[in-house]
Amino acid sequence: MTPPLGGQTLTDQQGQVVPVRVLGRGSVDIVPSGQPRTAGFRYVYSVVSVTSSAALSNVSFVGVRTTSSLPVNTNDTAISAMVRAPGAPLYTPAELNVLSLNTQPAQASTVNPTTGALQVLRNTDDTVQYLPESDLFTPPGMLGLLPYGFTVLNSSGAGRTLAIGTEANRMVIGMKVPLQVNSQDDPYAFSFTSIPVSDSETRVTQSLEGVQSTNNTGVQARASELKGTITVLSGSPLAGDLVLSGVRTAGKVGTATRVITLPTPP
Repeated sequence: MTPPLGGQTLTDQQGQVVPVRVLGRGSVDIVPSGQPRTAGFRYVYSVVSVTSSAALSNVSFVGVRTTSSLPVNTNDTAISAMVRAPGAPLYTPAELNVLSLNTQPAQASTVNPTTGALQVLRNTDDTVQYLPESDLFTPPGMLGLLPYGFTVLNSSGAGRTLAIGTEANRMVIGMKVPLQVNSQDDPYAFSFTSIPVSDSETRVTQSLEGVQSTNNTGVQARASELKGTITVLSGSPLAGDLVLSGVRTAGKVGTATRVITLPTPP
């Protein structure tokens, strides 16, 4: 018997939904006050146009592990390459392993001009998805999905049903990359591997960055607008329909090597 391709709610849409080009990008370095540079991250994001051959709803590009994924030998992440600035030496395998494991999905963010703390960008409350492990599946020829992704929105109305045959659909891909002791050693570019899936459920996620910037009302408003459910991390002050203890960003199901969780209160 051939196993079903999709999980409980997710359906593979490779070939139906295709990213086309980067329309804009941004980045900011955030280091906690009084801590060394290595305690901080570079938050990067890209706005990508997407085409679709069908009016699919609730589409996200979900991180996927492949045989080309880093770290070398274990292929735990959806990151397949990382490079220093042009002309700089290549990272060693050991450096690649550490960097890839500690590069994680993040809501597009900036710095609060008053407090200097992290602040999510406006109108990005619907861009990051955290998914339950039970909904995942293993695409043919790949090692398995990771339970996070980036939502594709129809920019004409910011809805979840994609426009057909145009680049009217938009996706905001965000990551946070660990800063190094010396800025010249920071990653200049990286490759992220994902596949499009459609979700039979309408969900809105409060990201880790959303919690850090106390962004509860934006998530609630977006979920209400879409008539969707809310997914949160355990410990969030926002009540969620689905509460996740953590989100695996590296490793196999049941043996995660990196997980997104909320910091334990002091």
